[in-house]
Amino acid sequence: ARVVHNCSPEWLQIKEAAQKARVTATQEGDEVGEVTCSELLEALELSRCLLLMSYVHGLPLLESSSAFDSKEAAERTAAALGRVLMLDLVIRNEDRLPCRQLRWRGNPANLLLTDKTSSPNIGSFDEAFDTAIKRFRPRVIRAIQKERRASSVDCRLSTHSPGLTSQSSDLSDIIESPRSSDMSLVGSSFSESFHSDSYIVAIDSGVPRRPPIGKRSNDQVMYPKLVELLLNSSSYSSNLLHDITCGKLGSAPPEDTETTDVQGMEATSVIQEFRSGFRAALRDLQGFHIFLLTLHQKLDSLLRQFLSIISKTTSGDFDKEDYTVPESPYTPCLGGASFPFTPTKERMLSDNQADSSDSESQRSAPKTSYSGHRESLDSSSPVSRDGWHGKFYKGNAEPHRSLRLTAKLRDFNKFAKVDAESSKELEQWNEMLKNDAVKLCQDNNFNTGFFEGSDNNSVIDAYELKVRLEHIIDRIALISEAANTEKPSLITSCLFIGGALAARSAYTLQHFGITHILCLCSNEIGQADSQYHDLFEYKNFSIYDNEDSNISSIFEEVCDFIDHVEQTGGRVLVHCFEGKSRSATVVIAYLMLRKNLTLLEAWNSLKRAHRRAQPNDGFARILLDLDRKLHGKVSMEWHQRKPMMKVCPICGKNAGLSSSSLKLHLQKAHKKLSSGSVDSAMTMEIQKALDALKINRGGSVSPTQRQSHSVMDQ
Repeated sequence: ARVVHNCSPEWLQIKEAAQKARVTATQEGDEVGEVTCSELLEALELSRCLLLMSYVHGLPLLESSSAFDSKEAAERTAAALGRVLMLDLVIRNEDRLPCRQLRWRGNPANLLLTDKTSSPNIGSFDEAFDTAIKRFRPRVIRAIQKERRASSVDCRLSTHSPGLTSQSSDLSDIIESPRSSDMSLVGSSFSESFHSDSYIVAIDSGVPRRPPIGKRSNDQVMYPKLVELLLNSSSYSSNLLHDITCGKLGSAPPEDTETTDVQGMEATSVIQEFRSGFRAALRDLQGFHIFLLTLHQKLDSLLRQFLSIISKTTSGDFDKEDYTVPESPYTPCLGGASFPFTPTKERMLSDNQADSSDSESQRSAPKTSYSGHRESLDSSSPVSRDGWHGKFYKGNAEPHRSLRLTAKLRDFNKFAKVDAESSKELEQWNEMLKNDAVKLCQDNNFNTGFFEGSDNNSVIDAYELKVRLEHIIDRIALISEAANTEKPSLITSCLFIGGALAARSAYTLQHFGITHILCLCSNEIGQADSQYHDLFEYKNFSIYDNEDSNISSIFEEVCDFIDHVEQTGGRVLVHCFEGKSRSATVVIAYLMLRKNLTLLEAWNSLKRAHRRAQPNDGFARILLDLDRKLHGKVSMEWHQRKPMMKVCPICGKNAGLSSSSLKLHLQKAHKKLSSGSVDSAMTMEIQKALDALKINRGGSVSPTQRQSHSVMDQ
């Protein structure tokens, strides 16, 4: 879909074509055709622009056997569905993919397989997305994009074989501005061009203006669970794919819902492609998130200025409460560039309650978001509490207030037509809108059709776009936070190992049947706050990851705890901060002491399942001594290595030995910058450090700057 202006040659061509069609209809006695053409010509005379949408020739994807009849075709279809799922999560479109987990009714007819496309603008979205990415996230995303893409999702059927050929994709259509008169995305297509002439196209992608409070509350519980388990569980992904394809791909969940694939079932290539497509869309979304935030902030600032104009002009005739926008239950922070949303015990409890009572989850979920994150709201987004944003209105008051606001904006536009001073201020505001928001879109080749109607409606258009952006940005933040997760590694039938991220991934732990958690880093930042004591039984130790730490002092107690869990039929996660040194040492010691393995056997068993395991040199010496004590000799030679410490590019503090530890530090210590998009925060801050280096070329470079530079090089 694209906008055509009345000053363009194409407008005249459309007008001439309509006139010729009317003549033909008259000659053939087609009254309906004649009336239709006359109405179109009348609309062309009265309008400044139109939205031209493509007509898609095709049939519903699920009715096409060619999309599923071979392994290659099924893989490409699954990858495309992973990206479509991400799109629908962001815009909250429940009218395409049927999904019981999200309570989406679905409409498979809105996903077509077509052998031709009539859109002459097929490459414009690719250019728009690439431009936004290059400007807002230059180093992170460019490495991901390896090929040019068209509008969005896969995929192409080869004319020489029934299979589908591979192609990476981006989520450039994640939010097309609502371009029709009712501010909704109707008829927009979502497809990707290949060397052949077959496409999967998503049509009728509607962006709800403001989803009902009950649905938003349910999303707060269901989105994190779905995203986390899709990324971490092959069996869950298979069940989900089976659901959204009505049984064409994936597998149905087992009748015994208590059973889970602790081994993580042998993931087929189709399931892997489905998850890969979802991950690819997630990576692309992180960069586009920054553009949407920037656009939202500009609109927010402009609308505040407009409120000042109204307040001054009307001398208080307008009630300020009419201009409030309720805080979203996804996260209370809307005005700033951060959306902190840390998994909480309450959220998990809300999920458990939602399974038995929808109404109960609707009552509990909003409380979780609002009260659980008041501190982050106070510190990071005063914008969301005053001025344009207001109280958290519940029930039916929300749409009525919104409609009243829109009506009063229209009233002011009418007033400005007869008041010279108001008219002048409105013109000046329209110029600011063009210079800020519209120019931002144009500079990034982002479709500006939303603003290309009459200047009389520009304020309302800006407000309507801002409302949609708020909810879209909230959902992106919710998805990004849920995606910041980790799957624990299975060592024995009852023993898992992981880092702090794995310990926070409560849905994943429950899915794998983990009942107990052994934490070796309870003294470190945020560990006590992120424990789910209502869901798991904890055993906490405070062991520092130093070479001189006496970790052997807890071996017997740890082994007794793990044996107890195994004997009672439970499963246990052993974790430290990174899941690399302390937890690896303890797990190896357990395998040696209770499973009678040598150090070499225990080491090989651990490395096969958990490749990043690397005890520090001091812990390694303890394990060598244990090996000698148990077996009379050392079974392997330990090569000492000194890994480089990761340093926070913002505060200069040591954050750990892995990128995961650096990300976790950013989330805990620098919420404003990292929440919702950790990689973007790292990129922005590293770029600042590089700029500082350029400024100070003649002087010395501080240790912090050196470390920032080394992080970037890596």
